[in-house]
Amino acid sequence: MFSFALIAAACGSDSDSDDGSDGEAASTEAAEEASDDTGTDSEEAPSSDAAGDDAGETESSEADDGGGDEAAAEPAGEATGEPIRIGVQNAEGDPAGSFPEYSIAIQAAADYINAELGGLGGRPIEIELCKMVVAPDDSQRCANELAASGVELGLSTFNFFGNHFSIYQGSDIPVIVGTPVTIADFTSEGVYSIGAGGGCLGAHTGLVEFATNQIEELEGIEVNTVSVPWADTPPGVVCYNDLEAKPLDVLNGSEPAASERAGEKPDLTYIGVPIAPAAPDVTPQATEVLENDPDVIIYSAQGSDCWNFVDALGRLGWTVEETPLVLSSSCTDFEAMRAAGETAEGIYIVGTSSGLLSPLDSLEGKRLEEATTYQEKGAEYGMSEDDIFKTFASAGFASMMNIWEFSQNVEGEVTGQAIADALAATDGTQETFGSTPLDCSGAPEPYVAVCNATVGANQWDGEQLDLVVEEFTGLDLVAGTELRPGG
Repeated sequence: MFSFALIAAACGSDSDSDDGSDGEAASTEAAEEASDDTGTDSEEAPSSDAAGDDAGETESSEADDGGGDEAAAEPAGEATGEPIRIGVQNAEGDPAGSFPEYSIAIQAAADYINAELGGLGGRPIEIELCKMVVAPDDSQRCANELAASGVELGLSTFNFFGNHFSIYQGSDIPVIVGTPVTIADFTSEGVYSIGAGGGCLGAHTGLVEFATNQIEELEGIEVNTVSVPWADTPPGVVCYNDLEAKPLDVLNGSEPAASERAGEKPDLTYIGVPIAPAAPDVTPQATEVLENDPDVIIYSAQGSDCWNFVDALGRLGWTVEETPLVLSSSCTDFEAMRAAGETAEGIYIVGTSSGLLSPLDSLEGKRLEEATTYQEKGAEYGMSEDDIFKTFASAGFASMMNIWEFSQNVEGEVTGQAIADALAATDGTQETFGSTPLDCSGAPEPYVAVCNATVGANQWDGEQLDLVVEEFTGLDLVAGTELRPGG
């Protein structure tokens, strides 16, 4: 199935498939990152089922008012000023991809902020939602409708076409991206990709960094040969070529790069093996991966495709003890991981590590405060338990909380542009909800829109994800390089 989850997963985003809950490397996706307060070293696996929704046209919804308290924030009461309208594009009601939990979580966070945190500088948030299908024309339709309606700020959940930003730019509307997965998400002016772990920019380069560096110490091996199966979707082509093949070529010295690590592993070789989405039998691809005699395998796709591939590897006699397998957190599907039994034990998962989806009794410090806020306030303001334990939902809630946090930095009237200016000024020093600190001002060329590319690594022990490397990044492997979109 050509789904949005698959497309996002193809780029190693912080997203999950609609048939399971996620732990983001763990954002769980997969390890998602706390800076100074890391919490426990393990993350147990919650479970949830995906929900669908009906398609619709552009919809407006006003935030309701209530009462409560955000983690580590003084309650400011109900927002009563002039509303600030935020336009949200999200895929819903489309057989090719439907993630209503993303917008449900955005609305829940907006309601919480309005009711308890004083809105954005006293201004209550009004969410104007445009439901879209997986088609480039519909992406532009939503952008045109939202821009014409006069929203002050755009919030793009995830969109692999990247053809909507120019429409917002033409109306001087800044855009925040919750799950960046495309070249446009990474490089567009006036766009702030705040998704924890930098979406596939962080996750895919993180896969390469972990598989060629940290894993050598963890496993006591020398890595010179890598097999890279990759999701054969439009964004998958970009993410493989630009964020996996390119950094591997930087390491072996065949790609010009300013990185001090260029040529660090001159004997490094790799193969890429495309895998079509929802392929019923991937035995031929798994065979090609293993015939390369790899020291390590890295892969990013949606959960069902990842575990279909793991099953094929297992049937061919592969074991994780013989050849380590490193997946992105988009592969996280606890039901499938448990069903895989011993075959899955020891697999590494790289991605973000906020802990928002973790059991509260497994956390402490900042991670506990934020996960408590997310899980309790999400439920209080209309999210079902199934929706709460989905990565897209946590990304939506965190995006709104970050918008609120940076509205606190605005002197004078809070507007969409003022919030964008506050984001643009971030330098990696201010803590952010569900993420390591944002550093939009330090985003390197050509990835000028990405505000965070830090990831972590977890290892599945059969019941939970154990944090093995807290924070690292592979961004230095691609900073300053020429874009390599492939295709």
